Amino acid sequence: MPVITIDADLQASLYRHRQREQDVAADAKAPWNVDLLDTADSKHLKKAMEQLKKVPGIVLIDCPGNLNDRNLEYIYKNADAAIIPISFDPDTVDATGIFIKALKSVSKANLVFIPNRIITSERKSEELRQRAQTIELLGLVGAVMPMVKQSVAVKRYTTLYPLEKTQLDIVEPAFRKIMEII
Repeated sequence: MPVITIDADLQASLYRHRQREQDVAADAKAPWNVDLLDTADSKHLKKAMEQLKKVPGIVLIDCPGNLNDRNLEYIYKNADAAIIPISFDPDTVDATGIFIKALKSVSKANLVFIPNRIITSERKSEELRQRAQTIELLGLVGAVMPMVKQSVAVKRYTTLYPLEKTQLDIVEPAFRKIMEII
């Protein structure tokens, strides 16, 4: 199935990462496209969203982690699913709750939560209780994926080459479930 990735984040980190990799490995064939999407121009953004809805396959849009850009509403309104990374610290949990409320006010997208960069060695009973409670609450509004643990292997991601076995072992359970939902 074809995949197109759109970087709509102001930092454009995914796009810049791809550019750096292509500068080093100019002959490498990219397995999927990474394009930029400027969210500042609402007319352009509306038109781009209409075109992206016609694309056969999967379109992934990396959005900023904030709600300040009012034009993001066009992306949210057109989304079939929102994949939301989350960690279990109180600030992130609170911010995720605010984001869910804002997203649900403009979108009917299925919510998919991916616990990300989780330090699995932390085993304090209060942290485990809060983690379980957060997973239970998120499960009421969307699907919660298996956790992706904190790992140096995951930080060494590439946009040009297949995942290494250790990387695949870490992310595959969550990504398999995401693909079932998509």
